Amino acid sequence: MTKLDDLTTCAGLPLAPPSATAGACLILISTAMPASIGRTFRLQPGEHVLGRGSEVDIRIDDHGVSRRHARVIRTPDGACHVTDLGSTNGTYLNGVSISSAELREGDRLQIGTGTIFRFSTREQLEPREEQLRQALSAARVGIWDWNAASGVVTWSEHVDRLLGLPVGKLSGRAMDLKEVIHPADLTRVREALAGALEHRTQVELEYRIEPPGSGCRWLSCKGDVLSDAAGVPARITGTVMDITARKQAEQELRRQALLFESFYDGVVITDLSGRVLDWNPSAERMFGRGKAEAVGQTLFAMLHPGETDALTASILGALEQGGRWTGEIEFRRRDGAPCFCECVGVPLRDAEGRTIACVVVLRDITERKTLQARLVMADRLASLGTLGAGVAHEINNPLAYMLVNLHLIRGGLEQMKLFLPHGSTEPLQQLVLETTEGAERIAGIVKDLKTFARGEVDARLSPVDVRRTVELACKMADNMLRHRARLVLEFDAVPHAEANESRLCQVFLNLLLNAAQAIPEGEPAERHEIAVRLRTGASGQVMVEVRDTGVGMTPEVLSRVFDPFFTTKAVGEGTGLGLSICHGIVESMGGTISAESVPGQGSTFRVALRAAPLETELPVRFVPRLVEPVREAPRARVLVVDDEPNVTLALQRALGSEHEVSTAHNAREALQMVSAGSRYDVILCDVMMPGMTGMDLYNELGRAAPDAAGRVVFMTGGAFTPRAESFLQEVPNPKIGKPLNLEELRMLLSRRVVEARR
Repeated sequence: MTKLDDLTTCAGLPLAPPSATAGACLILISTAMPASIGRTFRLQPGEHVLGRGSEVDIRIDDHGVSRRHARVIRTPDGACHVTDLGSTNGTYLNGVSISSAELREGDRLQIGTGTIFRFSTREQLEPREEQLRQALSAARVGIWDWNAASGVVTWSEHVDRLLGLPVGKLSGRAMDLKEVIHPADLTRVREALAGALEHRTQVELEYRIEPPGSGCRWLSCKGDVLSDAAGVPARITGTVMDITARKQAEQELRRQALLFESFYDGVVITDLSGRVLDWNPSAERMFGRGKAEAVGQTLFAMLHPGETDALTASILGALEQGGRWTGEIEFRRRDGAPCFCECVGVPLRDAEGRTIACVVVLRDITERKTLQARLVMADRLASLGTLGAGVAHEINNPLAYMLVNLHLIRGGLEQMKLFLPHGSTEPLQQLVLETTEGAERIAGIVKDLKTFARGEVDARLSPVDVRRTVELACKMADNMLRHRARLVLEFDAVPHAEANESRLCQVFLNLLLNAAQAIPEGEPAERHEIAVRLRTGASGQVMVEVRDTGVGMTPEVLSRVFDPFFTTKAVGEGTGLGLSICHGIVESMGGTISAESVPGQGSTFRVALRAAPLETELPVRFVPRLVEPVREAPRARVLVVDDEPNVTLALQRALGSEHEVSTAHNAREALQMVSAGSRYDVILCDVMMPGMTGMDLYNELGRAAPDAAGRVVFMTGGAFTPRAESFLQEVPNPKIGKPLNLEELRMLLSRRVVEARR
């Protein structure tokens, strides 16, 4: 671009009138822009500054040229002097660096690194037209001229050659634009030409040309507006270049860029030192960081700032040795959410097989990890539940005979009081009473453990006493709660909830433990409070609120508190699954769970459960409630079947004075006794025994002696297998839990004997 008038000469096009070109001029013969070769800049008397800035007289679009590079002064007598203006890359005259010199005909003036002018006058310009044609041909640049009055365009023979057309196909004749320009581009080209003519601006266009009988090609067109003798814009003359190959390459690049950007997986391109050069939008979403922020950093340094980077060396080493790297990275997004990525890295090679970059493809597997963790957690909870039920069973067996024996001891002491001095047995009675209370406390703990351990074994909903469930959770969390805060319980009268007792206990236990952990460790427990309130909601729901005076949560944390794996606890202190599991449990029961929090003032979690229908009866537990005691118990034949000898011995002692008691230490022995013809009014049988279980004995009796099968009363210290749980739910026979309550057992025996003898 120039602020001076300039003209372009070529064979086959009319030259400007001599008056317009008389005097000295600079002809551009070498430049980084081939389409500009041949441009002529007229030097009027006075000063002309050459450079790349917007304020110069002759503007040169070349990065090797300074903003104000050199000055040419034409004196009134016609002499021209050039002066370097302190440029960066220097000014050269005929290959010699100069600071100031006079220009002579034919001199080569080099500005910067690659822009060269030839100094000449009008009288010596025409002989050089052939050289200009040769330069244009070598640069594969053509000339076009559009007449504004007629609307026709003429082309130089260079256009035919650069398009691979026979000479004369386009050149040598005038034609309308619509004869050659693609219909889709015609309107745009005409508007651009008209606008340039009106505003006397340069034309820069890219359009398709489609000569008759030839294929479609892309041209790049540049031109200047030329005026007639009256100064009226009349023509636009300029250069054209075939850019079809470039357009095809651009289209291919665009296609590849679209593929790159549309990949669902994150794609990161790094240089040979592991620093990020580019990544696609999926990587931006995955990492939560923009591309501009990542460029120049290693992937690890960006995701784990301040930590020692061992990942980059591992990737580069694997690529160098084996040409491939696979691995997994873990990090936290900017919003704090954890992310796990499965990664594959490969080298990017050029056409000659040289490694020029590295490509790492990352797939977000966070959801897969979440599901795996949930499965592991569910499996772990199921295993713990089975283990807990098994432990409960093992504890209940010794508890069973301990409590029976303590009952017998207490009864014996009562009888001894009649024959011993007054008060002599009271110390022993007190010891027995305290021991009995301790054993019953253990029995209560085991019972709670059994309730909690059932977990997923039975997820069916039934009416649940929510108060009892909350109290159970408080007892289980007592050890942690009492060291952190005061526990305040506010229980209103509420209906039973439609829920699953064991799973609901898990929810409340988790909320209580979270409340305790929200209170800073080490602070006096008297300063903090954990309150549990039970009430009826406005719509009849059963509402349970767990409130703490802990550190509270920010709105950002509160919004994600039920998300899987989201946790603010330190590494190793939490999985981020507890509240997510609670959310899933409560919703599976048809309820809702919500949270409120104020930073520094604590949090409140609110659980709303559906009330059980009023007509629904509570399920009968293992220990039946017998409300009509039998005053005179008939003597009966009782068979006690248990693999624990102390249990059978204790029951034989306890019941022997009232009934005829036989014992069997395994199910097969009991089966043989019944099969041999022995008849029993009641068969007290343990459910879980090694070898043949009580369930197996019941099934065998059902085939061999159905009448005896109906007389079985099952004793259980804890059903810790799905089969046992299902069996006890379906079998119609009475069940009694261990440890045994002798009074209830005697009432049950009396009732069964009466029913059997009707």
